[in-house]
Amino acid sequence: MDASGESVTILFVNTHANEIETLAAPVRRRGFATVAADGLPAGQRLLQETRPALVFLEMNGNKSPVLDFLARVGALADPPPVIVLATQARAEDATEIMRSGAHDFWLKPVPAERVLKTVQLLCDDQDSPACPRRLAEVDIVTRDPAVERLKAVARQVAPSGATVFIQGESGTGKELFARYVHWHSPRRHKPFIAVNCAALPDNLLESELFGHEKGAFTGASRTKKGKFELAHGGTILLDEVTEIPIHLQAKLLRVLQENEVDRVGGLYPVAVDVRVLATSNTAVLDAVRAGRFRADLYYRLNVIPLKIPPLRGRSGDVELLSEHFIRKYAAEAPGRDEGKVSLGADAAQVLRAHCWPGNVRELENVIHRAVLLSRNRQIDRDALILDEAPPVGDSRGGPVELTTVEEMERRLIHTALDRYQGNRTRAAEILGISVRTLRNKLQSYRDTGLLEAGV
Repeated sequence: MDASGESVTILFVNTHANEIETLAAPVRRRGFATVAADGLPAGQRLLQETRPALVFLEMNGNKSPVLDFLARVGALADPPPVIVLATQARAEDATEIMRSGAHDFWLKPVPAERVLKTVQLLCDDQDSPACPRRLAEVDIVTRDPAVERLKAVARQVAPSGATVFIQGESGTGKELFARYVHWHSPRRHKPFIAVNCAALPDNLLESELFGHEKGAFTGASRTKKGKFELAHGGTILLDEVTEIPIHLQAKLLRVLQENEVDRVGGLYPVAVDVRVLATSNTAVLDAVRAGRFRADLYYRLNVIPLKIPPLRGRSGDVELLSEHFIRKYAAEAPGRDEGKVSLGADAAQVLRAHCWPGNVRELENVIHRAVLLSRNRQIDRDALILDEAPPVGDSRGGPVELTTVEEMERRLIHTALDRYQGNRTRAAEILGISVRTLRNKLQSYRDTGLLEAGV
């Protein structure tokens, strides 16, 4: 509810009613109003009638209607941010859509939790009285001594403005640690803006980070603030910062040193007050030695280093986190009483024995599935569906086919893409690489004839 007692409205424009309900239900449970449009014409009508605070818009192959919708949104006196969802799209299409005014571009499938988190953060980040301030306390569930020490360091440095570089494998909770730092800082009631540097094409990243002036390039129909300006007074998280192209790293270094940004096409710098956090799931020093990441930028970011251990090295946290996720998803499951759902001893044994290549994110997905599939008040091993680890070898000691590293890498990529029906974001997550790295690998396979064009 806002200050006037009216609910903040979120508009979903989609052609699949079931999918809308999956994404909208958690949003309603947190006090937001949702409206759904079955297609773009209905979406344009509801855009005028409901004046939503945020719009989720699906692109079903044809980008032209989406561009038309974005133009209509941009013509409003106070246009809401629009996030475009697509099953697949070329990088050129994503670039054009973002430059036409979209707030963000996501590849499906999209977890409902991500939608809810985005709704809450955008409302916290906007100064409009139509958006209530909803900032829940951030905590990290653990009993592991190493992680407890990292939490203590994070709390100690949070009140300062020092940059923090958080490293760890994909799925270990790097963004959660960043939010933990933000929550314990004096900036916690100001914006927290997360930027996935690996997910944005090179020709779009500069505009997204630093903004652009009207007419700076074809399609720049209006001035747009970059993420640094949107985070003014708060915190910006540069997720997978090592994926920023080398030619933009010098511009980022200047922002860190001078506290001002140069918009694309701008004549004068714009002052910003932002606390910078960064993450990476790669060996950063290897990237520095290889010349892919500037050494001066690395040392400027690495004032406070936090290295999060993988879940396989935190066996004591597996059961604790499982119980945490059971409470979370049992509370959201229809007809379930969260206090009566428990983890059976046989299921706990299976979870402790698993190697967790996807770390905490994988565990959360497993528990979410188990809560939905279990017919009993106790989750047993039959309700667990574990993701298979990528086939890097036989952990049981069986024979392993020997081949080159390059060939094994190519097989792993193909296996991951097959498992997730071509979804590059999910494939990159399970492989522990960035989407940009995956995209570059696929292009090299096409260039050498190992992959057909268009795959």
